[in-house]
Amino acid sequence: MIKLQEEKSKINFDSISEEQLKAKLAEYRQLIDEIDDELKKNLSARVELIEAVAEIKRYLGSSTFDAKREEEIFNRISEQLEGNKLHYVRNVFERIIDESRSLQRKILGRK
Repeated sequence: MIKLQEEKSKINFDSISEEQLKAKLAEYRQLIDEIDDELKKNLSARVELIEAVAEIKRYLGSSTFDAKREEEIFNRISEQLEGNKLHYVRNVFERIIDESRSLQRKILGRK
């Protein structure tokens, strides 16, 4: 990804043709698709783990909400990020965690 950032900053829009820009757009979209495929695979694995965690929480009588754990997650994912990346990644993880709690509540028969 570092290479992509460097490459992005080097695009001289005044000296590149529309055809070249369209090719670059297609290339970037292909990279996004590859990242999306990895995200899908990783999120699916995360769901399986959340299901297992919910069963353990059922046995232990634990809450689906764990403020300390969520703070740890947000601190970890926020490291070395700033600006748009921090905002975007944090928002995505807020949604992931919200969906994780929702799935656990569903499994545990809670509202």
